Amino acid sequence: MYNLVKNEMTEYYRKVDLLSPILFREDIELRDKDMSKKMTDLFNMIYDGMDTFYNANPETPSVLLKSRIHTLMAEHCEPVIFLENPFFFELGYGHSRSRGLIRNTPSCWLTETKNAKMLKNHPEYAEATDKYKTFIDGKTNNLCFIGFNLCFDLDHLTLGYTKLFEVGVRGLMEQAKEQIKSFEKGSQEYDFCSAVIESLDATILIAHKFADKAEKLLKACKNERQRANLEMIAETARKIPEYPPKTFYEGLAMLVFMREVVAALDNNAISQLGHVDRLLGDLYKQDLKAGRITEDEARRLISIWMMFTDIRFDVDNNEWPESSACVELGGCDAEGNIVFNDVTKMFVEEQLRLNLINPKLNCRYSSNSPDEYLKLLGKAQLAGHNSFVYFNDDAIIDHLMKSGVEKKDARLYVSGGCQETMIEGCGHTEGTALYFSLLRVFDAFLREDKNTEAVPVLDKAETFEEFYEKFISAFDKFFNYMIDMRHYRLSFYKNAISFPLYSATQQGCIESGTDYVNGGAKYNLSTITIAGFANVADSLYSVKTLVFDQKRLTLVEFRNILENNWQGEELLRQEVINLPKYGHADADVDSLANRLLKDVSGIIGSRENDRGGRYITSLFTYSFNRKFAPLLRATPDGRMDYEYIAQSCGPSTIKAIKDVTMPIKSLHNVDLSVCGGAVAVLDLMLPASSNFDEDRFTAFLKACSKYNCVAMQTNVLSRDVLLDAQKNPQNYKGLIVRISGLSAYFVALTPEVQNEIINRNFYKCN
Repeated sequence: MYNLVKNEMTEYYRKVDLLSPILFREDIELRDKDMSKKMTDLFNMIYDGMDTFYNANPETPSVLLKSRIHTLMAEHCEPVIFLENPFFFELGYGHSRSRGLIRNTPSCWLTETKNAKMLKNHPEYAEATDKYKTFIDGKTNNLCFIGFNLCFDLDHLTLGYTKLFEVGVRGLMEQAKEQIKSFEKGSQEYDFCSAVIESLDATILIAHKFADKAEKLLKACKNERQRANLEMIAETARKIPEYPPKTFYEGLAMLVFMREVVAALDNNAISQLGHVDRLLGDLYKQDLKAGRITEDEARRLISIWMMFTDIRFDVDNNEWPESSACVELGGCDAEGNIVFNDVTKMFVEEQLRLNLINPKLNCRYSSNSPDEYLKLLGKAQLAGHNSFVYFNDDAIIDHLMKSGVEKKDARLYVSGGCQETMIEGCGHTEGTALYFSLLRVFDAFLREDKNTEAVPVLDKAETFEEFYEKFISAFDKFFNYMIDMRHYRLSFYKNAISFPLYSATQQGCIESGTDYVNGGAKYNLSTITIAGFANVADSLYSVKTLVFDQKRLTLVEFRNILENNWQGEELLRQEVINLPKYGHADADVDSLANRLLKDVSGIIGSRENDRGGRYITSLFTYSFNRKFAPLLRATPDGRMDYEYIAQSCGPSTIKAIKDVTMPIKSLHNVDLSVCGGAVAVLDLMLPASSNFDEDRFTAFLKACSKYNCVAMQTNVLSRDVLLDAQKNPQNYKGLIVRISGLSAYFVALTPEVQNEIINRNFYKCN
């Protein structure tokens, strides 16, 4: 199971006459060598063209400058076609192993030009940026309160694939042409629709260039398999994405082409490749009935379509293969009908058969999901294919509706990049807008940090209620301080960004004549992620117990113990570790955690974001359980200096916990609806044992759907296997582990990340 390596995968392909990954990999390597100089020349040509245009027209709005870049990129585009791949997607801008967010494409001209102008004309923007950076994680001279130096979240987006499948790019263009008639010429709305029309036209031109290139290559191609691929591209690129897909192959082609072209032209990260079984199920069924395709041919196409991400990222040797690429499976459609069909099965089975890591399989389920679907996922998961995330429709749809999302829209949610919830085709939820280290705020509140005045320091408290209220007040002040700073920077930065192509696929943008970065989409939520939730709940409980209930310590004495990193107080630390902890199904501490989440979410949700929507709370830490640790001192829950913090909405690893039902029961005690549909992720290490079979896995998922478990990412592994893999990596080349937001081959990870996984809670299923 763990020894499936790429040469075995290649052998499988040869047996069934599928794509050879080795040939595709060689294509990529040759392309990157060949394209290096060409890309430099293309960049210079487009940058020179934009400089000339801008100097002659300095008052041109950003949105029209962006669409002008799109026109130049389309005109100068030299498409790259991989002869061993029947899909067309590589524009030749950026390195082939780039992720959804393609950095350093010619599209960057706009931000570079506008940023230079901002820095020159508004030195206060640079000053605010430098001040903001001091709070970022990762450097000894920084404060490690927040993660990511993002002004506006350009990552983890999803296109409006449903709309594209209904009307195609031509349909969106016709909508913009009709809508522009209602706007005054020269208005912002008129300019936006003009840009949309130009950008969509550029998209069609690029597709036609792929058709031209394929036709040209056909003249010299002698290989039968390669000729078949080129013929498919030549025919389909004349139709897709201009018009809606009519066949299963055209649907797959539409998804990958639009994802890549928008990422390159708009320069943002389209992480979600689509709710594939909902979008493609009927197309496959129609093709099968008409005799246009066989199951084997469909599996071949799916395998090739999925494989390009792993090959691009060289996942065998990549210590952090964050491709950001994912697909959605299962769940329901806009009418609430369950989505589970042959396409669902083929995506799961082909990824398992090839032992692929990407695209990430983000699987929606509910209490109404068919057992066949849940058993399919269980079979793959129990085989060691740790590439899944499970999203609970029963919770998420209801929570989104509480945030004001209409039911039919909430039913079409997808998760992008890692697990961020998005309403497909209705806007971007800014899943990585800001990561807050809630535990760092608590630390600075309790013990004072001479490096910052942003967090009010506790002076005194006569009761725990007073202590708690002062902490919440401190978080309130710090949160608003950071949001004010973020909005101030955005007031400058947003003049330098515009995304007419992406916005065209989002409901509300064309109708209002407004880019989504300015609030044009139907929904404009922004996610704020709080890290260290369990540690703060446990720390509050420790202070309550030792200082206020038992009166064994004063606050000053507790501070001194923490200042000394628990040195000389190991017996007390062990006693603290053994106090009730969140995630262990203890009613008292879970009640305190519930209160904490409600109060923090109330503060976060009280702020309007820069697009006129509101902020919502997420409990998903990604890698910040490690990244926030280097400057995070000892805390009252028993943590020592710089130890990792708890992941997402799960318990910490300070106190041993075996029974998997405990953290799930704790979640049932916490009202996660206050997060408003943002994701709360529970990471679980489940047992690799014979008594945990597909039936029990199915029952387990159904129980989780009823117990307020919003999202889970699971590993089915044993600690012994991981330890042996560290010692004998040559025997475990195919061992997949779910980290947090991504999966990877365990032996390719750094020792630090490997050890973090090994030291997690390993649960038993009784």
